[in-house]
Amino acid sequence: MIQDVLILGGGTAGFFMAASLKTHHPSLRVQLVRSPGIGIIGVGEGSTPDLLNFIHGHLRIPPAEFYRAVKPSLKLGIKFLWGKEDYNFSFTSALRQRLGQSDMPIGFVCDEALTDVDLATSLMAQDKVFLRSPDGPWPRVQSIIGYHIENAELVAWLETLAAKLGVEVIDGDVATVEQAAGEVRALHLRDGQRLPADFFVDASGFRAELIGKALGTPFISYADSLFCDKAVVGGWERGAEPILPYTIAETMDAGWAWQIEHPTRINRGYVYSSKFITDAEAEAEFRRKNPKVGPTRIVPFVSGRYAHQWVGNVFALGNAAGFVEPLEATSLLCIANECRILTMAFREGGLRNNHTMREHADRYCGRLWDEIRDFLAVHYRFNKRLDTPFWRHCREHTALHGAQKIVDFYRENGPTFCVEVELLKPAQSIFQLQGFWLKLVAMGVPHARSERAGPALREEWVRTQAKNKAMAATGLTVAESLRCFHDPRWSWAAGFYKDEV
Repeated sequence: MIQDVLILGGGTAGFFMAASLKTHHPSLRVQLVRSPGIGIIGVGEGSTPDLLNFIHGHLRIPPAEFYRAVKPSLKLGIKFLWGKEDYNFSFTSALRQRLGQSDMPIGFVCDEALTDVDLATSLMAQDKVFLRSPDGPWPRVQSIIGYHIENAELVAWLETLAAKLGVEVIDGDVATVEQAAGEVRALHLRDGQRLPADFFVDASGFRAELIGKALGTPFISYADSLFCDKAVVGGWERGAEPILPYTIAETMDAGWAWQIEHPTRINRGYVYSSKFITDAEAEAEFRRKNPKVGPTRIVPFVSGRYAHQWVGNVFALGNAAGFVEPLEATSLLCIANECRILTMAFREGGLRNNHTMREHADRYCGRLWDEIRDFLAVHYRFNKRLDTPFWRHCREHTALHGAQKIVDFYRENGPTFCVEVELLKPAQSIFQLQGFWLKLVAMGVPHARSERAGPALREEWVRTQAKNKAMAATGLTVAESLRCFHDPRWSWAAGFYKDEV
């Protein structure tokens, strides 16, 4: 019977897991070991709607409390300066729409810029985030949004939440890991403390102290699909710039750059391959594009995952389990899903570390990481925006792995959803087939069914675009929406986010 859980790591991942376990298993004793010498990366975080469902549904945190404490900004998706034309990638199921009375998905008539595909992309194009309510100055809030968050504010709030839930936080550094019979028995800290537990969560970041160093779990590299291995990170305090309702992903000579919006700050970073550009050259290119950027730092990383995420009585979480560059804002998505799966496994398994639950949860987590790799690989393989050595190498050598069958089907049949379940096997799937179709349409990957869209349907499509554009013109900006959320007259509808576990 699992009664004591010890979490190694006091960052976002560790505190989220502590909050998840204590929220759904209040009788558990949960301890968290935080190293006082390890700071927060602090590059800003972008998320998908999955994070909001996790925080406000799974963790049962009222939105008003979160907005007040963490001060997030709002995003509808990602604006890609990518492919032949810029395009907006929203979190909605845009390409599942049908044209008029036709049964044909609209992906067959979209241009590469995905212009005004639905209301979300129209709002993004006009730097708006919500439609305006007809009965006042309030936003018509949709749940299909993500957050932009400053890491320091998020972790500070998580520490407060953990204290309320009864999580015991211990400051210290691990000296040795005590093991027996293939499991971890206790952590020994440098100050002499011995901390035993029934179950351990490795949230130690890239160090992977338990899953990697102690247990020796093999690491699976993603280097044949994802060639970037460093990032130069910086930003500046916001001036007169509007708060944009999206993350920006901009093609660079040897990789890509992000822009994450916060109400008081703009975070920028350039993800690049050190085989194609030096640190000094990357810094210079980054500063040419961003003359306002202040001090920068270089963050090295390795893309891949551990072959197993749940070994014996150890579950790895966040960067301790795997890492891919944040091209699709998947870092917090992975953490949220990993917290859910372990919390649910404890509930359904009766707080026992049983073999079958461990085996299937571990396989689920592995597929999660692999699908993200495959999705990001599509971004690199078909981006023809720049003709530099790095991008030529990507177009010629990026391995698609599980996405290969999806691309092959698209080339012959176009963006149809008729065999979606079969194409996505055995993924869960994070991005759904429409995510892959959006990428392939936006990057101008040709298919053999371009004749499906005749003149009548194209005329209907033009009318649909005009309608979306006109509706979005009356929308609210991020700044206007945030002011509403902090207005004492504003209230959130009960049950706006549902508890999934």
